[in-house]
Amino acid sequence: MVDFSKTILRALRGLIVVSIATPGIAAEVTGQLPRNDPPPLKQIATIVADIAIDEPYPVRVRGVVTWRRNRGIIIQQGQAGIWIDAHPAPQAGHWRGDEAVLQSIRPGMEVEVEGLASRGGYMPNILAHTIKVVGEGVEPAALPIDPRRFFTGGDCCLRVTTRGLVQGYRDDGYHWVLLLADGPLRFTALLPKELLDGSPQSLVDAEVRLVGVAVTHFNTRGEFLAPRLHIVRRDDISVEQPASGGAFDAALVPLTSIGHYRPLGGGRIRTRGTVTFSDPGQLLYVQDGSTGVRVQTESIDRYTIGDRVEVAGFVEIRGRVAALIEATVRRIAPGLPPEPLAIEPDTILRINADASRTGQLADPGDYQGCLVTFPAEVVDLQRSGMGGVVLLLAGETSLTAVAKPDVFAQLQSIEPGSSVQATGIIQFAVTEEDDRLQMARPFVVGRLQLLVRSASDIVITRAPSWWKPRRLAALLAAVAVVAAVASGWVVLLRRKVAAQLALIESKLQAEAATEERHRIAREFHDTLEQGLAAVSLRLDVAAYTATDDQSRQVLKQQRRLLSGLQTETRDFLWDLRDPIHVEGTLEESLSLQLRNLEELSAVPLDLSMNGRPSTPARLTHYHLLRIVREAVNNAITHAQATRISVRVDARKHPLTITVQDDGTGFDVASRSQAEGHFGIRGMEERARQIGASCEIKSGAGAGTTIVLQLPALLERPAGLGNGSPPAHAS
Repeated sequence: MVDFSKTILRALRGLIVVSIATPGIAAEVTGQLPRNDPPPLKQIATIVADIAIDEPYPVRVRGVVTWRRNRGIIIQQGQAGIWIDAHPAPQAGHWRGDEAVLQSIRPGMEVEVEGLASRGGYMPNILAHTIKVVGEGVEPAALPIDPRRFFTGGDCCLRVTTRGLVQGYRDDGYHWVLLLADGPLRFTALLPKELLDGSPQSLVDAEVRLVGVAVTHFNTRGEFLAPRLHIVRRDDISVEQPASGGAFDAALVPLTSIGHYRPLGGGRIRTRGTVTFSDPGQLLYVQDGSTGVRVQTESIDRYTIGDRVEVAGFVEIRGRVAALIEATVRRIAPGLPPEPLAIEPDTILRINADASRTGQLADPGDYQGCLVTFPAEVVDLQRSGMGGVVLLLAGETSLTAVAKPDVFAQLQSIEPGSSVQATGIIQFAVTEEDDRLQMARPFVVGRLQLLVRSASDIVITRAPSWWKPRRLAALLAAVAVVAAVASGWVVLLRRKVAAQLALIESKLQAEAATEERHRIAREFHDTLEQGLAAVSLRLDVAAYTATDDQSRQVLKQQRRLLSGLQTETRDFLWDLRDPIHVEGTLEESLSLQLRNLEELSAVPLDLSMNGRPSTPARLTHYHLLRIVREAVNNAITHAQATRISVRVDARKHPLTITVQDDGTGFDVASRSQAEGHFGIRGMEERARQIGASCEIKSGAGAGTTIVLQLPALLERPAGLGNGSPPAHAS
């Protein structure tokens, strides 16, 4: 009764419909809040704690303004702060306050805000209807930053203080965006230009004390990305330890030791080396012996490969190796282009792997960032958004050579199979999986990547062999002819088997004999024909693969091409001797089956599950997998599909499995009755065996949809014993 009364009261006050807005984006609001009945004062901490606001509700709060820009205001009450959005939206009845009052608000004032508490973009905020100045307030004391809160977004909208080392700065037009580091943690501080006399260059490499209001970078899902500090007053930034001098007054550290232990911590350092790669305004690579270092710099000066340079910057670990960021560079002396180090990728990996096992330094070096050269074979070339990659095989190591668009355009004429002498900057390409391993095992060697500087870095030493992809395609066509002959032989054999079964039918029950004939036809279709199709699909993958892992697998698969069909034959013979082994849930079995099929095809296979089906009887499980496999194989082999999806809906009875492709389609009636086409017939027979229905929808150019419905997943069809697959199932 109390809830009903509250509902009536809310209705009498007006219907409020709001679409949730982020700071700076107005919300749509309909209805009016009566001016003679304002909401009671509410604590800001209570609103902020309500992180799951389903629907905006009216609030009234008081707090001290800590930051203001345009129509956005941050106020704080005690140790809780909140964003106030005062953007106008007359069509929705949002802001209707006094513009003069809004424009007069400045940090330090105490204000009263009436509006709607909203979920906001990152944390709860208030969509202001009116703002009233109460008077001068007491500015809240700045809280020392707790890294656990600040670097996870917990200090958002609070006035805080911290120290940081200024590593660089940017200009966004209104602020100097200071790039700061607190130990290994980095953040930005926005300093209004009018608060600083002169250039912020004087702050670089200085230890500063900052006071400001913490805000956050967040994405469109409302997830925290990085912290940011808004500085409000001139005295909110003070230098506690000035920079030691100019950039090139920093301590000189050998290039081989820039990331090593230094008792005085992580300020700016200076080092020297020879330029091996230059991209003005972006980065350099400098080298000393068998040690190379990536240098990120804003300098647009052009450096020639071979120049001897001095670099001053800050150490950062990138890809698990030290690099220099926010660097200043100057030329010491010109020089001749350095000779690349002749070393095999196999040797680089072995040296680093040996060092990783012992926890010692790589000897004579790790070679990362160094200019190297080695013989290799071109496996494939593929264009990418950033230019292109050349897949190389050097000894036992496969690696990608990365080139910019203009360079890759000149490399595209290289034919796969060519032997080349590859030169470039060697890098360790660290993946997410490598990062996970790093957490458990500190020394992990990444995959190799070569940064190509120009087309002259890839020199052809031997033309490819006669066996090119086109000739290989011709060979495949011949194999297809042989496969067609074999298929014809299988059809004749099936007819002979059918004739023999006709003799047996006179002595056996008609139903049992018919079932045995259908089973034999299904098993021939599910093994020999699909094995031949797998050969074609695997070779398609070998011709068009683009990534390291896939290319390496394809090379191995090419070597074992014929053994794939033999393996399928052995699986069939095993099935003849013993029932198929079915384990796990239906979701796990389908997922494993689709992964296996996807390795044989370049067509993406998607599996989606709505609900969790109960574990089926073994025979039901078996036939479901066979029907899905047949449907997917048909789409891969015959439909020329670009995407195949398998959807399982177990939320209600009947259980529904849908296999859908966007291929060429076919006439269902004529295909299912055609001589020699047993796939459709086999799926329908398997469905009937487990009491399911199988509906096939298709048409020329309309793709194909197969819908399988099973009324009762756990019930075993009558007459099938213990629900195990037949003794000769494949």
